[in-house]
Amino acid sequence: KTSSWWGFFLLQQIALNGEFGASFAPITHNPTCRRTTFGDTTCSMAAGQGFGKPPSESGPQSPRPQKTYGQEVRQSRDVIDMESSMKDFFSAREDWAPLFRSLAIDDCPAFDFLGHVTSEIEFHESSSPWRRLQEAPEEEEDRTVLASFLDQSQQALLDIPVNEKTEDDDLDMQFVEEGRRILALSRFHVLRDNQGGSVENVDALFTTCWNEVMHLNTQAEEHTGSLIILPQYTSLSDLRRFTDMNVLQPLEWLGLGNDFEVASFERGSPAIRLIYKLSGIPDPSEQETGDD
Repeated sequence: KTSSWWGFFLLQQIALNGEFGASFAPITHNPTCRRTTFGDTTCSMAAGQGFGKPPSESGPQSPRPQKTYGQEVRQSRDVIDMESSMKDFFSAREDWAPLFRSLAIDDCPAFDFLGHVTSEIEFHESSSPWRRLQEAPEEEEDRTVLASFLDQSQQALLDIPVNEKTEDDDLDMQFVEEGRRILALSRFHVLRDNQGGSVENVDALFTTCWNEVMHLNTQAEEHTGSLIILPQYTSLSDLRRFTDMNVLQPLEWLGLGNDFEVASFERGSPAIRLIYKLSGIPDPSEQETGDD
């Protein structure tokens, strides 16, 4: 089935590409195996350490890991006056108007609120107030936080119950959807001391988010993303509210709502994930047969 093909592929890629996570390694130690077909090859996967847990291990009452995409991670919105919201947001961030203008598409809802500024800006490591950030943390403590987050992200994949006796179901698709979002991530940031609440913390998170939006949009590489981890953030609901008001809605106002998937979720630590043009799930029947 399609999810089995993708399950093998995702775990293989995570094992090959994982630089930070201690658990992102080829899985060979579990004696309880299940088998899946990858092309013409039958491959063994460790149950509980491969493509999900079988029902006997998960137990009928075991909850599935919470999704990091879709409506489950969306902040409920009150009925608001969009015109007033746009005016308040852009007037509070006037120094960022050139960046917003450079991102905006023609005739977007926010067009009249962006002011008469040039659409061409400099974006590099020393530009201000926006700048190109490093793709990964250098400090060891930050890298440890990142490794722990990625380990728990992989473990959440392995904890999704899977029933070999059924055709593709919602649990299979959750495994595939979560895995391909992990693989899309290529940039990582840790705001270790950011607890939210204060103006300084809000500004630091806002700056990191929009620097990453600008980078991803400038590079224009589909299925690439950034992860911003906040290990000390005190409230996931507050983080989702921040994300909706300061990133997701403004992207919609700039006409970029369909280009970015934005989600706030928790895997040990709260985080914001930004993915540029998330690609669809390839059909394994359309893959090359290897005759070349």
